[in-house]
Amino acid sequence: MRFYEIPETLSAEEDQFEKDLLGFATGDINPVKFKAIRVAHGVYEQRQEHTYMIRIRCAAGGITPVQLKKVAELGQLYGSSEVHFTTRQEVQVHNVLIQDVMKVIRGLRTVGLSSKGGGGNTIRNILTSANSGVDPDEVFDVDPYAIALTSRMISEGDSWNLPRKFKIAFSNGPKDTSYTQATCLGFVATMKEGQKGFSVYCAGGMGAKPMVGHLLMDFVPDVKIYQVTKALKVMFDKHGNRRSKYSSRLKFLWKKLDREEFVRLFKEEYTQLVDDRSLDLEIVEIDNKAEPCELTPLSLDSMAFELWKKRYVFVQKQSGLVSVKLPLLLGDLLSKDAELLCDFLAHFGDNCIRCDRDQNMRLRNIPELYLPNLFQIIEDMQQTLADRSAFIGNMINCTGAQTCKLGICLPRGLSVAIHERLAKGNLNLDALSDFRLNMSGCPNTCGMHHVADLGFFGKISRKEGQLYPAYYVLAGAKTGEGKTEYAKKMGEVASHYIPDFVYAFLEDYLEQRDDFKDYHDYLEQEGVSLIKSLCEQYKEVPTLQEDKRFYIDHGAKRPLSLDEMGTAECSAGMFDMINVDRKSVELAKKELEEASYIAPLLYNIMFHSSRMLLVTRGLDAKNEEQCFSLFAKHFVTAGLIEGDFMAVLDAAKKQDEAALIDKKEQVLALADSVEGLYKSMDDSLRFKVEPNEQPALKTVDQSEVILKDYRGVGCPMNFVKAKLVLETLATGALMDVLLDDGEPIENVPNSLKLEGHKILVQQKETEGHWLIRVQKG
Repeated sequence: MRFYEIPETLSAEEDQFEKDLLGFATGDINPVKFKAIRVAHGVYEQRQEHTYMIRIRCAAGGITPVQLKKVAELGQLYGSSEVHFTTRQEVQVHNVLIQDVMKVIRGLRTVGLSSKGGGGNTIRNILTSANSGVDPDEVFDVDPYAIALTSRMISEGDSWNLPRKFKIAFSNGPKDTSYTQATCLGFVATMKEGQKGFSVYCAGGMGAKPMVGHLLMDFVPDVKIYQVTKALKVMFDKHGNRRSKYSSRLKFLWKKLDREEFVRLFKEEYTQLVDDRSLDLEIVEIDNKAEPCELTPLSLDSMAFELWKKRYVFVQKQSGLVSVKLPLLLGDLLSKDAELLCDFLAHFGDNCIRCDRDQNMRLRNIPELYLPNLFQIIEDMQQTLADRSAFIGNMINCTGAQTCKLGICLPRGLSVAIHERLAKGNLNLDALSDFRLNMSGCPNTCGMHHVADLGFFGKISRKEGQLYPAYYVLAGAKTGEGKTEYAKKMGEVASHYIPDFVYAFLEDYLEQRDDFKDYHDYLEQEGVSLIKSLCEQYKEVPTLQEDKRFYIDHGAKRPLSLDEMGTAECSAGMFDMINVDRKSVELAKKELEEASYIAPLLYNIMFHSSRMLLVTRGLDAKNEEQCFSLFAKHFVTAGLIEGDFMAVLDAAKKQDEAALIDKKEQVLALADSVEGLYKSMDDSLRFKVEPNEQPALKTVDQSEVILKDYRGVGCPMNFVKAKLVLETLATGALMDVLLDDGEPIENVPNSLKLEGHKILVQQKETEGHWLIRVQKG
């Protein structure tokens, strides 16, 4: 059994990726360009220099014992000797050296697996309810649809270069266990007059700016899901924002267009596809059964076995078969444990493993009489949580700053600390088997904190200028078709205090839960006030000199530092500045159509058009007159803007309303020229210019160091100024930059590293400023 069909084109694409890897290693491909190439192949750089994580597609969370054993083998040979299970129903191999990346990718192909689309602006892994096909209460099995749709979508060339990542999920019933309202496109199984079909939700998502998805179609026949997906993909491709990754997801397109226009554009594409019967998906039903097995059943009579069954074994709708939840410590399965488990599971066929969204494994189609055999296998494994309560097994944490360049805190270490704190108490955690405690290391929602009963995501806090790890606290998510509400932010707590915080909160809830109809009733009447009280109780932290433990995160060996973080706000801030002016120009243009007196609107168009791109040249106009002068010099005279606009710029500078009205067409032409120049700009702030217009590189001796003082220059202007100077230098040249404390030192070094440059020195010079030494990459 294969859970998706790898397209024939992938072999050639992998050959090209291998050439690109070589080009990057030899310095022929810029690091920024290479990043865009590798993430589309599911290859992510980790914090450890020259090490990578490879994310592997598992449609519907499905992976066969043979496939999983191969992943474990590759992890043993080239990675961290374990397989990591994610909240996206995939598996990952960590700590792969760059010279071994293709060995892993080629090895995956031998068993029908691929990492293509594991990252980047692509169709990502398609999710389903982890118990789909075996759940006695489901509407119908949605796994075949996710599998068929995956094979279709990954065979199409336009699935790999979208404005941003495109995520799809299927739920097998109204409980919505795959969170279809928290993703780009969601399908919920339903029946209408005996016909299988789906209600369709779209434009949802979590992350730093969460949005609950919206109902797009209340019913679509099951065979038409490709037409729906294709229409939405094409629409997104045409109208999505490609300028800034911070506002490019489908949810932002919904917000920009509003419901009526979004639905109109979708239907425009859908009506062209819906009647084409050749596009209907061919659905191959999955027979959930166990293959005949010659194993000798064991017999067990122990309390541990019975407790395990109570916690983790579930009856399937197929007679005589059960599904088993295998809780993994921090989502990790040791390679040797995987080999042991997969050799056993292979007796029951290919269709017996699903990856769960809580970073655990779901085993299915296990004959009930072989449960003692499975229990003994699990007891022989070195790293599971099968002997602990389901509450502990269900806790979710992302990898955080341990490996991820975007991570702030270490939720893996925090998770272990919470385990240890709860183990010291006597709480009845088995009464919390459905409770969701989720943790993320940063605002990105890899740890799914937005759909948690109690959630945390990492942040940076300061005490007397010193950084310490902390978390925002959220609570009260609701899920279910048409009922989804994200958890609400309640306060913040130092990371050091969180284990005690969790214990105190759960202790109170368990004591009082019988007095309330459900958890949300408890939250509303008691829990919210308790959380806020605990946040206040744990608000103060000692100074670094008084107790340095507060400044070292759980699982860390040294105080929190931003040095290794890959996140940076400089580029985002720059595009935000540009977009303020772009929107002002658009608004003034619209108002022109109905205004009786247009001179003020024409002046606004001139001002915002002239100011809009100054930031790309490191220019910061102090007043409106200077804005027009700088624009004239650096854009019109420099030849970046075509046409003779000096006269209309002079009229704007003099605020000559009569002249602006007389030159209305020139005003609008200038605005169009600036917009066209903006659209021609690449991600490195460069415009399309002739080769002879490129600045000549200054050859600088390695012993010579240029000094630039950007103290007093705010973000992102300091970054842009440094970037523009570096563009004029030869590779390897050195530049010292003086930066202010706070946002400048937090953002600029990381932004420059993302551009491919090296930060050789980062040191505090005085209380108010820092020095960094940059080597041009």
